[in-house]
Amino acid sequence: MRPLALDISRLLWRALRPAPGGIDRLELGMARLLLAEEPNTRFVFTDGGVIRPLKPMTARRLIEGAAARWEGHAQDAGCRRVAAYLAGDDAAFPPARTRRTDRHLPLVDGARTLAAELLYRRGGLQPPLAEGLRGAAYLNLSHRNLDDPRLFAALGGCTHRLCYLPDDIPLRSPHFAAPGGAERLTRILRNLAEHPARVVTCSNAARADLQDSAARLGLRLPRIEVVPPPVAALFGESRDRQDGARRFFLMPGLFTGRKNISLIARACRLITDGARFDMLLVGAPGLDAAAVFAGLGDMPSGMRFLRAEGLSDRAMRQLTQAAIAVLAPSLEEGFDYPLHEALACGTPVIASDIPVHREFAAHHAELLAVEDAAAWASALMDFAAPGNGRRAAALEAARRFITPPAASLLRNLVELAREP
Repeated sequence: MRPLALDISRLLWRALRPAPGGIDRLELGMARLLLAEEPNTRFVFTDGGVIRPLKPMTARRLIEGAAARWEGHAQDAGCRRVAAYLAGDDAAFPPARTRRTDRHLPLVDGARTLAAELLYRRGGLQPPLAEGLRGAAYLNLSHRNLDDPRLFAALGGCTHRLCYLPDDIPLRSPHFAAPGGAERLTRILRNLAEHPARVVTCSNAARADLQDSAARLGLRLPRIEVVPPPVAALFGESRDRQDGARRFFLMPGLFTGRKNISLIARACRLITDGARFDMLLVGAPGLDAAAVFAGLGDMPSGMRFLRAEGLSDRAMRQLTQAAIAVLAPSLEEGFDYPLHEALACGTPVIASDIPVHREFAAHHAELLAVEDAAAWASALMDFAAPGNGRRAAALEAARRFITPPAASLLRNLVELAREP
């Protein structure tokens, strides 16, 4: 059987972050599966045209350390803060305002990256492979370094390559991307058009968008397969509700314009019936976080926008199961992990009516227009009213959602990587 080589460059770079992003979850999930089921797997770090295997013990320490950190435990700091909040501690989570670190994200990220490199790279990498990955199947699930033609040159005799692209948002909506994102994705698509590879994405909607973007660039990509990323099993372990005295809606995800947090702020300002609830934003700041938070002032009496960061999966599950509903008003998504995690918990979801939400959640979430603040205000009032039938129907719809087993999705990727 063809051996595997998983590129965990992103995981090494981000392993010390307190909570994962969606791409981190996919790369970590695959790494854990291969540790358990594919003992001959090489875990590699790529930098330009250099491919270096991690020492087996370094790879295991990196993977297991990230898994433990991101899953968390019942007494971790995030779980304690969640428990305090649900018990009525109004100081458990601060108001959703700009912090000084929000304005210096590159410095914060750089410090974490340097710490991870010192912990795992120094003495943890083997010499570059003389023959690259000849005879192996190479998996790159984070699209890291795929914009660099030197990587494809270094792969040389490795004829089995699987590359996972989450979406084409940097090209279709460059104002939502990091600086240089559109140019980087263009280089990735050009490299994939020129070099044989199995291309996979996370949804039919993302596949259609990637194909359209490639066509606009005059590129002919290989057939794009669809394998949704796995949701952590922890979110589906129990669907027991934790309804309590604390009334709040939950909005997980980056604090960035693409998540359409401003729509929820406008909707809240339209509510004049004295409704009382919190709007809890949980995630990490995007590059435009300061602008996002600047638009959250002047809320009606009884409503608070709060922010929380660095929560483990256990803390997130606890919050998700206690929320009135999870809100997913995004303007653009390739998959939307928080929506899937909420439905896996059996929690009601109100989401934007965009293609990927229709694809996965049309019968399990209430979908509303992305700019109709009045419709969202009506939904918030109805869901917040105790005993309301609209929320009861959404709860029943969420409980019918079936999450595909994580291992089967990851094994599908392995099979695709090994196919001729």
